[in-house]
Amino acid sequence: MKTLVVSLFIVINTAYLFAQSETQWLPDYPGKLTFHHKISGEIEKYKLTPAELITYQKKIDAIVETLHQNPVLKNPIGFEPSVNVLVWPDDKLGYKTISLADEIVGSRIAIQFCPYLRDESGNVKKHCMEVSSCDVHLNQPKATTEKYLNFTGSDAKTEEAYIIAQRLSKIFIKPLVVKELAEGVTAYSSGIIIVSNPNRPYWIPVTTGNFFDLLLKLWELGIKSGITGAPDVFDIIKAEKEALTQEELKLPAYFDNGKISQITVIQNNSPLIRFNPDYFDRSLPRTSIQLIAMHTLTDSFIMDCDYKELAYQKHCEFVKLLDVRPLQALIEVK
Repeated sequence: MKTLVVSLFIVINTAYLFAQSETQWLPDYPGKLTFHHKISGEIEKYKLTPAELITYQKKIDAIVETLHQNPVLKNPIGFEPSVNVLVWPDDKLGYKTISLADEIVGSRIAIQFCPYLRDESGNVKKHCMEVSSCDVHLNQPKATTEKYLNFTGSDAKTEEAYIIAQRLSKIFIKPLVVKELAEGVTAYSSGIIIVSNPNRPYWIPVTTGNFFDLLLKLWELGIKSGITGAPDVFDIIKAEKEALTQEELKLPAYFDNGKISQITVIQNNSPLIRFNPDYFDRSLPRTSIQLIAMHTLTDSFIMDCDYKELAYQKHCEFVKLLDVRPLQALIEVK
């Protein structure tokens, strides 16, 4: 029976690989950008007026058209740039849903690099499953990085612990700079290009004392909830804090995986930072584009586009030919 199962697996797997290799891709087929000018998701949570919604749609259209001017997207060969827009806001504080009626609108524009193929009936189709995608996030602080520290308050089973865990989980290690593309436009090793108001820092350091205070409070709540081992962890972290002077507690924190607290005041290549809560200019309209975070192939600035997959190759070429100046011009400032 075991031999039969193994044999069937080999046959099925071989057939699958054969089918994959027999796919008739069309690398020379002329394409065109697809964009239906539709915002999907939960845009209604922002309670925009009809006029505000029209204004926001025009701003998204302007960003898409700006990116469309990139030679790879303007004259696509062998693939279809497929664009969609999604609004999926982070509207939770603790266990409660907060109102977004006065918040700055955030969204994500996804550009998929979908290769063309010819099916068994001879029809030309685009393949958009598991292809490379450039995700352009607008006014979304969380999108400025993907490597947040991971904390959970669920074990403490209190809303207070959950809120503290949320605050800690918004802290991350500052990525390395790959390339400064223009004033206010930086490509990072995290695979993100940030387009911002150069007069407002979007990241700020985390002080060692503040980090310790949040961490100790989280473990103190863990003790109250009877979490096994919480007293021991609390005591170790408390001792690490007490070993520092008051002046050191005012210094920026750096990541140190060798400590239970995971922080040190000794400078290294991993400073801990968080999004600047004062970055956004609240006097501007809620529909203003104040921050763009492009999740893309930033390695393209220092590597060749020798990808085997057409989608990644075209995405890489798109990045190499990216003109960020028109995007920078779309950032709204007073």
